[in-house]
Amino acid sequence: MRKEFIQSNKLSIPKVSIGLKQAYPVLFGLALCFSAFFLSKAVLFEAIVPFFLPIMAVVYANHRDYFMWALFGGMLGSVTLGVGESLIHIGELTIFVLLLKTFIRKLPIAFVVGISVLLMQVTWQMISYHGEPPSMILLYVGYESILSIFMTLFLMQCLLPMPALWNASWTLERIGAALVALAIMLTSTNNIVLNILSPTYIALQLVILGAAYVGGVTLSTAIAVLMGTIISLSHLSFSGMIAVYALTGLCAGICKKVGKFGIIIGSGIATAFFMLYDATLPIDQTYWIALGIAALLFLTIPKSWLSYWQQQLYPNHEDTLLERQRWLTEKVTMKLTNFNDFVTFMKELVNDRFSIVEQQEEEIEARPLSPCETCYQFERCWGKKEEMRSIMEQWLKADTINDHGAKKQSEDKLRYKCVRSPSLLNALAEYVSKQQLSGQFHHGKKMIALQLRDMSLHIDHVMKDMTNDAVSFQQHEDLLVSRFKEIGIDFFQIDILANEPGNRKVVCCIPFKKAQWETDQMVAERLILPALQDVFKEPFEINQTIKKTKPYAHLQITFQSAIRFDLSYDVLSTSRDNTMYSGDSHAVFSLNPGLTAIMLSDGMGHNKQSHKESRKLIRLMRECLHHQMSPETAMHTLHYVMSLKQEEMYATMDFALIDLQHGKLWSWKAGSMATYLVRGREVTRLESASEPFGIYTSYSVEAEQRTLKAGDIIFMCTDGLFFEDMPWEKQEKMLRNCLLQHRSLPINEICPEIMRSFRNNDKPVDDCTIVCVEIQHKTVDWSLFKPTFQETSHKRVVN
Repeated sequence: MRKEFIQSNKLSIPKVSIGLKQAYPVLFGLALCFSAFFLSKAVLFEAIVPFFLPIMAVVYANHRDYFMWALFGGMLGSVTLGVGESLIHIGELTIFVLLLKTFIRKLPIAFVVGISVLLMQVTWQMISYHGEPPSMILLYVGYESILSIFMTLFLMQCLLPMPALWNASWTLERIGAALVALAIMLTSTNNIVLNILSPTYIALQLVILGAAYVGGVTLSTAIAVLMGTIISLSHLSFSGMIAVYALTGLCAGICKKVGKFGIIIGSGIATAFFMLYDATLPIDQTYWIALGIAALLFLTIPKSWLSYWQQQLYPNHEDTLLERQRWLTEKVTMKLTNFNDFVTFMKELVNDRFSIVEQQEEEIEARPLSPCETCYQFERCWGKKEEMRSIMEQWLKADTINDHGAKKQSEDKLRYKCVRSPSLLNALAEYVSKQQLSGQFHHGKKMIALQLRDMSLHIDHVMKDMTNDAVSFQQHEDLLVSRFKEIGIDFFQIDILANEPGNRKVVCCIPFKKAQWETDQMVAERLILPALQDVFKEPFEINQTIKKTKPYAHLQITFQSAIRFDLSYDVLSTSRDNTMYSGDSHAVFSLNPGLTAIMLSDGMGHNKQSHKESRKLIRLMRECLHHQMSPETAMHTLHYVMSLKQEEMYATMDFALIDLQHGKLWSWKAGSMATYLVRGREVTRLESASEPFGIYTSYSVEAEQRTLKAGDIIFMCTDGLFFEDMPWEKQEKMLRNCLLQHRSLPINEICPEIMRSFRNNDKPVDDCTIVCVEIQHKTVDWSLFKPTFQETSHKRVVN
């Protein structure tokens, strides 16, 4: 089917829209045109016009696409000065272009401009005065050449090549060059007065007001003197106006803190002073109207524009550093996030995606193996009586505890009972090996998963620390400043040295005592400590107080996070053979000011090798903890290391963590004896069913947690304290009674008393180590005052 194309008879006109980016070339061209117009007609000393060629040369060198805009404005300004001046400017431009095609182009463009002006003016003056120009004329020619060189340098600072023109920062040098150019442009409009409006005065006052807002006294005074000097000297008259402009900038800058209205009032006060001081100055109605119009324009300028120039002149380096830090934080966080995702993937991969129900390991049990299932006597061995099951169970038990004698007897029974005994013994050994390898595999997989979990947690902590507000210290310092002002605490400075919860450190500088009844630390104890505790939600204490005399007299007080509890402990260790080597080892050390670790290990045996094994176990445990490994992961790692040893070595581990800031106790055990917590008349038992390190291929550990209070006693011991021939219930009851009986004794006397109650004069049958820890409240010195004496609390009355 053929379709007919129907064209509309209406004429469609495309819509044309000019955005701001498309308008930039036009606006920039217009700016160059107006600048060239005013610079080309600016006259200095009422004789020389040196600024046409500099603007042409700079535009020709840096912005050649806009040269026609500048040429149009420049020639228009030259025409206003006369035909002769226009011919001079055309000649200067022609010589400049010709010199750029010679070897002189290697010189800086400012010198090429000066040479061009000098050649053209000398030629013109020679023709005008028939080869004998006056010396004054030649002096003016030299002035014009030198001024054109300097003006070219100034314009090169302002009109940088693209894209540096928009991207380069406005330094003081660049702004100074722009102000010189603006002042020269204003000299060309000095004689233009529209009725009573003077564009020169309006622009000059507006620049002074803006400079006072942006840079204060220094910038406003410098700009006022600079522009006032150029405008006044351009006509060789009213040099007293330089002082008017200087005082106007000074007063406006002084009133900067009051705001825009204060700046306007300050400039008006300076003008009024000179109007009353010197009536010969041209401070008339035109000047006052110009000041009023400039003030109105200044009020309408958006603060964002003024803030932009303030940032350009006085950049805040702290904000720049914070921006760089945020950028670096984002980049590093992205890298860490990707790595953390990989770690999470590997963690789920090796641990079967962390199913809630842990994978149950198949237990080693006596059951028919492949040689039995294919044997013709299967029913006789594994029938109703199951005679073979009991023999196999004896062999498995002997193999587990490494009892070679019992294992040999079980093998003899198997050879007597089974007709295929060699195949059965091989299958049985292979079955046990497979079960052990399976246990090691599952435990190794769990250990790797736990290590990956710890790595993931460390990366999460790093990312949280990096993604936290970079100025967290500053925010807390500002919060403390406002809090101190609200309470009425006089201070000089507040610095946060450490902001980690539980380990914070704050330094406050306060004045010396104001009254005789005050002490140096009274303000710190009664006012600052409650304020810190209210802001950080944790207790604080005074670490040190230092009197400073430089740079001024003040008191420097350092506060740090307070530890609520303190512990004291005692350890008593004996060997079976009364030697220096004992199979027991212990360690009590601090992980941080508020966290203490206690380790107690019992190696297999009583010789030097067992002592070395238990010490090595404690050393490895300490290294794991110092490398930020969680206790659970560390316990699994040590068990995995012990189980891979070829020799039959194992050791117990009793590990306790005591949090002295929050009053918490965590206990992990690997085949060790129970831990006892004594509180008043109650004794609580903390135990675990975990096996010693290295004895089995599989391993599991759980933590017991308890809340501590002041006066609690923690008791830990090895199995050498107890006897094998005495019932366990009787010995535990005896231990509980001893703990309750001696709980009020000093901590260094409890261990000997318990050892004496159990051992007395009996010879020890095993190495023994006991650890006793007492928890008490930590008090500061100034809170220990008690009115215990009658003289301090009883008031005597005399009739």
